[in-house]
Amino acid sequence: MYRRTRKYQARRDRHRPDIAPGDQRPPTWQPPLLRRRITIEDFDDAEPTIHTIELFRTRRIDSYRAVVNGAEWHAGIGWSRVLDGLRRALPRLLSPRNNGGE
Repeated sequence: MYRRTRKYQARRDRHRPDIAPGDQRPPTWQPPLLRRRITIEDFDDAEPTIHTIELFRTRRIDSYRAVVNGAEWHAGIGWSRVLDGLRRALPRLLSPRNNGGE
């Protein structure tokens, strides 16, 4: 940014009208600390398992701090990479019809 001189700032303050508090902009919106939570219930094993992916706020609006089952997974990850990691972690199972050529 450029530096404002005293003369410029004085002129700016003199020509700027006072704005009533009701007409001022509202404070900037801040997203909540926990932005998204993905819960996966997996019934493929004998016992059902639950996996939880929590996406927390970071300084950037388009990235998250991802925590999977209580353990830190990635500090600055985007939504598409979260879904890609989810797709890779939960691959498709083979059909019972395709069990090795029987």
